[in-house]
Amino acid sequence: MGSALDIRPYDPLAIAGLLNSQLSQAVKHNGEAVLAIPGGRSPGPVLTALAKTMDSKALESTALIWLDERWVTAGHPDRNDIPTLQAWERGGELPGMVLPMPAANLFPDPEEAATWYSHTLTDLLGPDPFLDAAFIGIGEDGHFASLFPDHPGLTAEGLVFVCHNSPKPPDTRLSLTLSLIRNTDLKVVLALGREKGSILRTALAQPGPHIPIGLLFDDPSVVFFLD
Repeated sequence: MGSALDIRPYDPLAIAGLLNSQLSQAVKHNGEAVLAIPGGRSPGPVLTALAKTMDSKALESTALIWLDERWVTAGHPDRNDIPTLQAWERGGELPGMVLPMPAANLFPDPEEAATWYSHTLTDLLGPDPFLDAAFIGIGEDGHFASLFPDHPGLTAEGLVFVCHNSPKPPDTRLSLTLSLIRNTDLKVVLALGREKGSILRTALAQPGPHIPIGLLFDDPSVVFFLD
């Protein structure tokens, strides 16, 4: 697939170790750490392993946020936070601060919800926002978070945006912006299965916004894990 990318074999314990090291260093130097995680079930084994790996000080000083969330009501089975939190708790206690994106029954419209979450992140991250680590899953089309191929959301500004007209249901989602995800010290990308490996190869051959994950290929802070 090419030597420019840092590509490693899928190993939940190795991924958990890499994330744990990054978060522990951030806590040591800054007194706190922020980790963004994806939805879905594929990240589950890594999150369970990470929960088992982190020591109590790092765990208590880490804030957990989400890369994106589907605009559905709290407790809905399509929520991204439900399976990820369940996976984490299979390994141990949750981090000291857990900040899920708002649910559809808590705000009259998604724009207001995105503004609220943006303000929450501003309070957490300060005037020069960055994340210590992001654990990123991708889709078969190469999207990550709710950054879809050739979608207007790829150029959204600020910290959080509303993804309208999502090519995958539901139609509306909340997502961190590409600029905030780029401004992350360590990005760990999980690509499991033949189709996701194939889309990475295609992105290498045909770079551009039609395959969003390719927008991270020039970033030395990205590590890819493939099965």
